[in-house]
Parts: sequence; C-alpha cells; structure tokens
Amino acid sequence: MFHLTRYKYFFFGISLAVIVPGLLALIFWGLNLGIDFTGGSTVNVVFASNTVTADQVQRVMVKDHAQDVNVLVTKPLDTKNTPAPSLYAYITFDNTIGKNIEAEVKTRLQKLDPGAQITKTMYTVAYPPDTKTPTAQMVVLFDKAVKTDDIKAALKDLPKSDPPPVETTSTATPTANASASATGGAAATAKATAAATATATATPTTTAEQHAVKVTDVKVGANNQTYQINTQTSYSDKDVDNITSQLIQEFGPAYSPSHESVGGSVSSDTTRDAILAVVFASAAILLYIAIAFRKVGSIRQSARFGASAIIALLHDALVVLGLWAIFGHFFGFKVDSLFLTAVLTVIGFSVHDTIVVFDRIRENMGRRTAESFDTVVNASLVQTMTRSLNTSLTVLFTLAALTLFGGESIREFTLALLIGIASGTFSSIFNASMILDVWETGEYKRWFRRKPAPSIQQAKPKRELVKSR
Repeated sequence: MFHLTRYKYFFFGISLAVIVPGLLALIFWGLNLGIDFTGGSTVNVVFASNTVTADQVQRVMVKDHAQDVNVLVTKPLDTKNTPAPSLYAYITFDNTIGKNIEAEVKTRLQKLDPGAQITKTMYTVAYPPDTKTPTAQMVVLFDKAVKTDDIKAALKDLPKSDPPPVETTSTATPTANASASATGGAAATAKATAAATATATATPTTTAEQHAVKVTDVKVGANNQTYQINTQTSYSDKDVDNITSQLIQEFGPAYSPSHESVGGSVSSDTTRDAILAVVFASAAILLYIAIAFRKVGSIRQSARFGASAIIALLHDALVVLGLWAIFGHFFGFKVDSLFLTAVLTVIGFSVHDTIVVFDRIRENMGRRTAESFDTVVNASLVQTMTRSLNTSLTVLFTLAALTLFGGESIREFTLALLIGIASGTFSSIFNASMILDVWETGEYKRWFRRKPAPSIQQAKPKRELVKSR
C-alpha cells in the first residue's frame, strides 16, 4: 500500500507555495473590490447596431471620467418574456420633441400594432458642438414584426411639437427603472422603464413656441446584446441620459433600459455580511462535525476533526482570495457578490469531501484497533481517494468548459469556482487528514521543541596533562 502520510510535509509545502504569494498580494495590493463593496453604478445599454464592441463603449465611459469601468456583453435568450430584437424600433427626429409628439406617435403606431409600447423617449439628444441642432429619439417595442417603411409612413406629417419637458427640481429616482434586471435584456423592463420615464419629467413650459419636427430615420433593432457597464462612479437618471446621448452620437441609436446604483452604506453592509457569512458557516461546520464525530472518543478528540476541517476550508478560501488579489492587480478581476458566492460554494464543497475522508477514518478506527493512527489515516485516504477524485473531476471538467466557452459575464465566477474546488480536492485529501494525523499523534509538539544545548565539558576536548620532568 502506498503510504501517503509519509509525504505530509511535501503536501504542506505545496500549499504554502500557493498561499504565501497570495497572502503577500493581499497585504501589499489588496483585493480589487467591485461596486457591490465600494459603491457605484451598473448601467445597461442596448444599441441598434450590432457592430459596437465593449472596448468602444469603455473608451466613451473613460472619456466621460467614469472611474474603474468594466463593460460586459450579454445576449438574452428570445423567450416569451424577452421578445426577438426585430420587435424594437429606434425612431430618430430632426429636432427636440415634447410630450404631445410622444402621445401622437404612440397613437399612430398602435394603429399598426395595438400592443406597441414606448420603451424610452429621449426628448433631447444634444450634440457636443453647440452649432448643431439637437435631435430626439424614441424606442418602441412591438408585439409583432413591423416593417420599417410602415413605421415611416405612419409617422409622416407630424404636428408641431411642444418644447421638451423641463427637468424637475426633485432628484428622486424612479423605482421602476432602478429595479430592472442587469442581465434580463431590454424587453423584460420595457413597460417599467416607460412608466419611470414618465415620472422623471415635468410639464413643459407654456410660453415657449411650438416647432416643426419630422422623423429622419427608423432602425429596426438587429442587436440583442445588452452592454452592462459597471463603474464605481455613481450615476443619477440625468447622468445616464447624458451618457446615452454621447453613445448615440458615437454609435447611432441606443438606449438604457435600466440602471442600478449602490451607495456607500449598502456596500459597507455587504462587506459586513460577507464576513459574517464566512464566520457563521465556519462555526456551523465546526459544531456539526464535532457532534457527528462524537463517538470517536472524547469531546476534545471529536473537536479535532472539526478544527482540521476548518483549517482545510480556510486554506481553500485563502487560495482563492490570494489568487484573486494577484489577478485583480494584473488583470483587473473584481471581487463582487458573485465572487462571494463562489467562495462560500468552495467552502461547502471542501467540507463535503473532507467529511467523506473523516467518516472513513472513524470507521477504520473501530475496525483496526491494533494499528497506529497514522496507519488508519493512510488506509482511509487510499480507500476514498478514487471516489473523491472522480466526484471532483466531473465538476472540474464542467467548470473548465464554462470558463473557456461560457459568457464573459460569468467567466470570473466560474474561474473562482474552478480554482477553489481544485484546491478543495487537494486539501481534503492531502491537508485535512494530514493535519488531523499530526494533531492526534502529537507530532506537532516536535516542531516547537528546542534541542538541548551541548554541555561545555562535552563540547571541549579533554586536554592531556603533561608531567614536568
């Protein structure tokens, strides 16, 4: 039988070689915290064009002085709740529009499709140079496919427009827009956004004169990608409209179906809850193992099983946290709520494998009473290794496929799981049981025992006495 416990210090050395660089990175660089922990905004943008890239959007955001920008691209599935992209129409006007034009457009389009709903109206899309005339944009969601020419024909000869609505002095954020999903796509929040937009504006002034307006372009949405912009800059509704206006100038028709903001108080609560979650999970695991293994001997002995499992799971958590500090410094990886979910999942998976090995040790302790504890641990590891490796490898293969070929929005999450579960498999087999072995046999006491210093008489050679003549 191969004697694994003889190489316990080799396995400890591998763990230290991985953990120490990560601990140094945590100390000197720290974690690259996302907006869940630092505060900021998540803005979702949908473009009519399918040629826009995440890098192009990021450049516009950085130019607008947004801090720590990360742009992800997601593709919602076409389901009953998320209509096909061809059901969206982006309507561009040659001048600013008022609420009367919005109502007129809705009335005319509902003759083409009674289910037509205005998803977003940007009453003014201002160009940066003041010499150019501002324009306006309207996004409409249809229940059925509608041709571009039919939309243009329905919107011919529009009446004169009132001035665009004047902004209210209130800074309240519409709740319908703020609660929209970040990845659910534009269609799922169309009606909520339309309602929110209506409450965010005031009645236009009555003294301004009406002006002529006409439709200059209609684009039927051909892009079902949602660009999720994460930034540590906090944006209001007005800020989001200004950013969307800049994106329209750069890349053509676009709109923001939803955005979310996380304040400093919310992020501090998230940090506290994350720490409490790890502490509570560790305490619950320690208590459970101590009770489940109470028949191995004394309460102190059963507690050693629980403490060894906790040390192993902390090893896995430190591996993931340390590597994330390194990846965050060099590759910009973020620590967000998904990362916290991955760490807690790794902790649970690590304990699951550890308990399997410990349970076999407990069984063998009753069967092999004449053998030493070191031999019992080694036999238990050999008996359970195939089962532990097979279980872990199936999960690792799946996570590897998701990391390589999955969407960009979940890549960091699946990578954290991949690293953590690989570390958990190693620690369950080569760390937790070895720690228990060192603890149970008292081998750890030799680590701190000082060797007695040699006596002076032993250190110095005896001199021969020479008799004088």
